[in-house]
Amino acid sequence: MSCSPVIYTDLDGTLLDHDTYSANEAKEILGQLSASHVPVIPATSKTYAEVADFREQMSLDHAFIVENGAAVYVPMSLNIRCPMGSKIFEDYWVREFGVRRQALCDVIEALDMSSHFEFKSLTEMRAAEVADITGLDLESAKRAQMRLYSETIDWRDTSDALQKFKTVLTDIGFAVSHGGRFVHLMGPNNKGITARWFQNLLKREWTPDLVSIAAGDAPNDREMLEGADFALVMRNDRGTPLVLERSGSTYVSDGSGPNAWAAGIREIFKSNGWRI
Repeated sequence: MSCSPVIYTDLDGTLLDHDTYSANEAKEILGQLSASHVPVIPATSKTYAEVADFREQMSLDHAFIVENGAAVYVPMSLNIRCPMGSKIFEDYWVREFGVRRQALCDVIEALDMSSHFEFKSLTEMRAAEVADITGLDLESAKRAQMRLYSETIDWRDTSDALQKFKTVLTDIGFAVSHGGRFVHLMGPNNKGITARWFQNLLKREWTPDLVSIAAGDAPNDREMLEGADFALVMRNDRGTPLVLERSGSTYVSDGSGPNAWAAGIREIFKSNGWRI
Protein backbone atom coordinates (compact mmCIF):
# COMPACT_ATOMS: atom_id res chain seq x y z
CA MET A 1 0.00 0.00 0.00
CA SER A 2 1.24 3.51 -0.86
CA CYS A 3 0.18 4.88 2.53
CA SER A 4 0.56 3.18 5.88
CA PRO A 5 -2.58 3.31 8.03
CA VAL A 6 -2.64 3.63 11.80
CA ILE A 7 -5.94 2.86 13.54
CA TYR A 8 -7.05 4.76 16.65
CA THR A 9 -10.11 3.19 18.18
CA ASP A 10 -12.51 3.75 21.01
CA LEU A 11 -13.43 0.59 22.92
CA ASP A 12 -16.88 0.48 24.58
CA GLY A 13 -19.59 0.30 21.92
CA THR A 14 -16.97 0.54 19.17
CA LEU A 15 -14.47 -2.31 19.21
CA LEU A 16 -16.13 -3.84 22.29
CA ASP A 17 -19.72 -5.03 22.50
CA HIS A 18 -21.62 -2.55 24.64
CA ASP A 19 -23.22 -5.23 26.80
CA THR A 20 -20.71 -8.08 26.98
CA TYR A 21 -17.49 -6.03 26.67
CA SER A 22 -16.25 -8.67 24.23
CA ALA A 23 -14.21 -8.05 21.09
CA ASN A 24 -14.04 -11.71 20.08
CA GLU A 25 -15.80 -11.15 16.74
CA ALA A 26 -12.97 -8.80 15.75
CA LYS A 27 -10.14 -11.20 16.64
CA GLU A 28 -9.71 -12.35 13.05
CA ILE A 29 -9.28 -8.89 11.58
CA LEU A 30 -7.09 -7.80 14.51
CA GLY A 31 -4.79 -10.73 13.73
CA GLN A 32 -4.75 -9.78 10.05
CA LEU A 33 -3.95 -6.16 10.85
CA SER A 34 -1.12 -7.26 13.12
CA ALA A 35 0.29 -9.53 10.41
CA SER A 36 0.14 -6.58 8.00
CA HIS A 37 1.96 -4.36 10.53
CA VAL A 38 -0.99 -2.00 10.92
CA PRO A 39 -0.95 -0.53 14.44
CA VAL A 40 -4.27 -0.68 16.31
CA ILE A 41 -4.16 1.86 19.13
CA PRO A 42 -6.94 1.84 21.73
CA ALA A 43 -7.99 5.37 22.64
CA THR A 44 -10.45 5.12 25.46
CA SER A 45 -11.82 6.51 28.70
CA LYS A 46 -10.65 3.29 30.36
CA THR A 47 -7.77 3.10 32.82
CA TYR A 48 -4.26 1.78 32.27
CA ALA A 49 -5.17 -1.37 34.21
CA GLU A 50 -8.21 -2.01 32.01
CA VAL A 51 -6.41 -1.47 28.72
CA ALA A 52 -3.38 -3.52 29.76
CA ASP A 53 -5.74 -6.43 30.45
CA PHE A 54 -7.56 -5.93 27.13
CA ARG A 55 -4.31 -5.78 25.14
CA GLU A 56 -3.22 -9.07 26.63
CA GLN A 57 -6.55 -10.71 25.75
CA MET A 58 -6.42 -9.44 22.15
CA SER A 59 -2.64 -9.89 21.64
CA LEU A 60 -2.18 -6.19 20.85
CA ASP A 61 1.37 -4.91 21.23
CA HIS A 62 1.28 -1.25 20.24
CA ALA A 63 0.75 2.00 22.13
CA PHE A 64 -2.53 2.95 23.82
CA ILE A 65 -4.27 6.09 25.00
CA VAL A 66 -6.08 6.10 28.35
CA GLU A 67 -8.59 8.19 30.27
CA ASN A 68 -9.82 10.26 27.32
CA GLY A 69 -6.39 11.32 26.13
CA ALA A 70 -4.86 12.00 29.54
CA ALA A 71 -1.82 9.84 28.75
CA VAL A 72 -0.35 7.66 26.03
CA TYR A 73 1.67 4.55 26.90
CA VAL A 74 4.35 3.71 24.32
CA PRO A 75 6.03 0.29 24.61
CA MET A 76 9.82 0.61 24.75
CA SER A 77 9.96 -2.41 22.44
CA LEU A 78 8.82 -0.22 19.53
CA ASN A 79 11.46 1.36 17.37
CA ILE A 80 10.83 4.79 18.87
CA ARG A 81 13.22 7.02 20.79
CA CYS A 82 12.10 8.32 24.17
CA PRO A 83 9.59 11.08 23.39
CA MET A 84 10.42 14.48 24.84
CA GLY A 85 8.63 15.10 28.11
CA SER A 86 7.95 11.43 28.75
CA LYS A 87 8.55 9.42 31.89
CA ILE A 88 9.17 5.72 32.40
CA PHE A 89 6.56 3.36 33.81
CA GLU A 90 7.40 -0.34 33.75
CA ASP A 91 8.18 -1.11 30.07
CA TYR A 92 6.61 2.05 28.65
CA TRP A 93 7.41 5.60 27.78
CA VAL A 94 4.49 7.59 29.19
CA ARG A 95 3.57 11.02 27.87
CA GLU A 96 1.02 12.75 30.09
CA PHE A 97 -1.48 15.33 28.83
CA GLY A 98 -3.94 15.38 31.73
CA VAL A 99 -3.94 16.51 35.33
CA ARG A 100 -3.81 14.13 38.25
CA ARG A 101 -7.11 12.81 39.56
CA GLN A 102 -6.54 14.26 43.03
CA ALA A 103 -6.54 17.77 41.58
CA LEU A 104 -9.97 17.11 40.09
CA CYS A 105 -11.29 15.74 43.38
CA ASP A 106 -9.96 18.79 45.23
CA VAL A 107 -11.86 21.11 42.87
CA ILE A 108 -15.12 19.17 43.26
CA GLU A 109 -14.76 19.32 47.04
CA ALA A 110 -13.76 22.98 47.11
CA LEU A 111 -16.78 23.96 45.02
CA ASP A 112 -19.04 21.73 47.12
CA MET A 113 -20.43 20.26 43.89
CA SER A 114 -22.05 17.29 45.60
CA SER A 115 -24.38 19.66 47.49
CA HIS A 116 -25.64 21.26 44.27
CA PHE A 117 -25.83 18.29 41.89
CA GLU A 118 -26.76 14.62 42.14
CA PHE A 119 -23.96 12.31 41.02
CA LYS A 120 -21.67 9.64 42.33
CA SER A 121 -18.04 8.98 41.45
CA LEU A 122 -17.08 5.46 40.44
CA THR A 123 -13.98 5.69 42.60
CA GLU A 124 -16.17 6.32 45.66
CA MET A 125 -18.35 3.27 45.03
CA ARG A 126 -17.73 -0.23 46.25
CA ALA A 127 -16.43 -2.45 43.46
CA ALA A 128 -19.63 -4.52 43.69
CA GLU A 129 -21.70 -1.39 42.98
CA VAL A 130 -19.57 -0.54 39.95
CA ALA A 131 -19.99 -4.10 38.72
CA ASP A 132 -23.75 -3.83 39.17
CA ILE A 133 -24.22 -0.62 37.16
CA THR A 134 -21.73 -1.51 34.42
CA GLY A 135 -22.19 -5.25 33.99
CA LEU A 136 -18.48 -5.81 34.56
CA ASP A 137 -17.20 -8.70 36.63
CA LEU A 138 -15.78 -7.76 40.02
CA GLU A 139 -12.09 -7.77 39.00
CA SER A 140 -12.83 -5.66 35.91
CA ALA A 141 -14.81 -3.25 38.08
CA LYS A 142 -11.80 -2.85 40.36
CA ARG A 143 -9.59 -2.06 37.34
CA ALA A 144 -12.14 0.54 36.19
CA GLN A 145 -11.73 2.32 39.53
CA MET A 146 -7.94 2.63 39.21
CA ARG A 147 -8.07 6.10 37.70
CA LEU A 148 -5.00 8.33 37.63
CA TYR A 149 -6.03 11.35 35.56
CA SER A 150 -9.81 11.64 35.52
CA GLU A 151 -12.96 11.22 37.54
CA THR A 152 -15.81 9.17 36.10
CA ILE A 153 -19.23 9.92 37.49
CA ASP A 154 -22.63 8.30 37.34
CA TRP A 155 -24.84 11.33 36.63
CA ARG A 156 -28.10 11.18 38.56
CA ASP A 157 -29.41 14.69 37.98
CA THR A 158 -31.23 16.38 35.08
CA SER A 159 -29.82 17.32 31.70
CA ASP A 160 -30.14 21.01 32.59
CA ALA A 161 -28.22 20.42 35.79
CA LEU A 162 -25.49 18.66 33.82
CA GLN A 163 -25.14 21.69 31.56
CA LYS A 164 -24.70 23.92 34.62
CA PHE A 165 -22.17 21.44 36.05
CA LYS A 166 -20.21 21.59 32.80
CA THR A 167 -20.25 25.39 32.74
CA VAL A 168 -18.90 25.69 36.28
CA LEU A 169 -15.98 23.37 35.56
CA THR A 170 -15.10 24.50 32.05
CA ASP A 171 -15.03 28.10 33.22
CA ILE A 172 -12.09 27.20 35.50
CA GLY A 173 -10.19 25.21 32.89
CA PHE A 174 -11.44 21.65 33.24
CA ALA A 175 -13.28 19.52 30.71
CA VAL A 176 -16.47 17.48 31.04
CA SER A 177 -17.16 14.85 28.42
CA HIS A 178 -19.79 12.22 27.69
CA GLY A 179 -18.80 8.63 27.05
CA GLY A 180 -21.10 5.76 26.24
CA ARG A 181 -22.28 5.32 29.85
CA PHE A 182 -20.82 7.97 32.12
CA VAL A 183 -19.73 11.58 32.42
CA HIS A 184 -15.99 12.15 32.59
CA LEU A 185 -14.29 15.00 34.42
CA MET A 186 -10.73 15.72 33.35
CA GLY A 187 -8.16 18.34 32.52
CA PRO A 188 -8.12 20.17 29.17
CA ASN A 189 -7.14 17.00 27.32
CA ASN A 190 -9.02 14.88 24.81
CA LYS A 191 -8.39 11.85 22.63
CA GLY A 192 -7.81 14.02 19.56
CA ILE A 193 -4.93 16.01 21.06
CA THR A 194 -3.12 12.86 22.16
CA ALA A 195 -3.77 10.89 18.97
CA ARG A 196 -2.46 13.80 16.87
CA TRP A 197 0.68 14.06 19.03
CA PHE A 198 1.35 10.34 18.71
CA GLN A 199 0.67 10.29 14.96
CA ASN A 200 3.19 13.10 14.47
CA LEU A 201 5.68 11.16 16.60
CA LEU A 202 5.25 8.08 14.41
CA LYS A 203 5.69 10.16 11.27
CA ARG A 204 9.00 11.51 12.58
CA GLU A 205 10.25 8.16 13.87
CA TRP A 206 8.94 5.83 11.14
CA THR A 207 7.73 7.39 7.88
CA PRO A 208 5.85 10.54 6.86
CA ASP A 209 3.55 8.39 4.69
CA LEU A 210 1.29 7.45 7.61
CA VAL A 211 -2.45 8.09 7.53
CA SER A 212 -4.80 7.90 10.49
CA ILE A 213 -8.09 6.06 10.81
CA ALA A 214 -10.20 6.84 13.89
CA ALA A 215 -13.26 4.91 15.08
CA GLY A 216 -15.70 5.95 17.79
CA ASP A 217 -19.32 6.31 18.80
CA ALA A 218 -19.65 9.00 21.46
CA PRO A 219 -19.07 12.74 21.98
CA ASN A 220 -15.75 12.08 23.75
CA ASP A 221 -14.50 10.63 20.44
CA ARG A 222 -15.37 13.71 18.38
CA GLU A 223 -11.99 15.47 18.37
CA MET A 224 -10.18 12.25 17.51
CA LEU A 225 -12.46 11.50 14.57
CA GLU A 226 -12.48 15.07 13.29
CA GLY A 227 -8.67 15.14 13.31
CA ALA A 228 -8.16 11.83 11.51
CA ASP A 229 -7.64 11.29 7.79
CA PHE A 230 -10.48 8.73 7.81
CA ALA A 231 -13.31 8.58 10.35
CA LEU A 232 -15.48 5.57 11.18
CA VAL A 233 -18.59 6.65 13.09
CA MET A 234 -20.23 3.77 14.91
CA ARG A 235 -23.95 3.70 15.58
CA ASN A 236 -24.81 4.66 19.14
CA ASP A 237 -28.25 3.66 20.35
CA ARG A 238 -27.40 4.21 24.02
CA GLY A 239 -26.39 7.85 24.22
CA THR A 240 -25.92 11.12 22.39
CA PRO A 241 -25.41 10.56 18.64
CA LEU A 242 -22.00 11.57 17.36
CA VAL A 243 -22.17 14.41 14.82
CA LEU A 244 -18.95 15.46 13.10
CA GLU A 245 -17.84 18.64 11.38
CA ARG A 246 -15.18 17.51 8.94
CA SER A 247 -14.38 17.54 5.25
CA GLY A 248 -12.34 14.32 5.20
CA SER A 249 -13.53 10.83 4.34
CA THR A 250 -16.21 9.66 6.76
CA TYR A 251 -17.69 6.19 6.98
CA VAL A 252 -20.86 5.59 8.99
CA SER A 253 -21.51 2.14 10.40
CA ASP A 254 -25.02 0.73 10.60
CA GLY A 255 -24.11 -1.14 13.78
CA SER A 256 -21.96 -1.10 16.90
CA GLY A 257 -19.48 -3.45 18.50
CA PRO A 258 -16.80 -5.74 17.05
CA ASN A 259 -18.68 -7.09 14.01
CA ALA A 260 -19.60 -3.61 12.82
CA TRP A 261 -16.09 -2.35 13.62
CA ALA A 262 -14.51 -5.10 11.53
CA ALA A 263 -16.90 -4.41 8.63
CA GLY A 264 -16.16 -0.68 8.78
CA ILE A 265 -12.40 -1.15 8.82
CA ARG A 266 -12.60 -3.59 5.90
CA GLU A 267 -14.69 -1.05 3.95
CA ILE A 268 -12.13 1.72 4.52
CA PHE A 269 -9.29 -0.54 3.40
CA LYS A 270 -11.22 -1.74 0.34
CA SER A 271 -12.22 1.79 -0.68
CA ASN A 272 -8.58 2.87 -0.62
CA GLY A 273 -7.16 -0.19 -2.34
CA TRP A 274 -5.33 -1.35 0.78
CA ARG A 275 -4.91 -5.00 1.61
CA ILE A 276 -5.09 -6.43 5.09
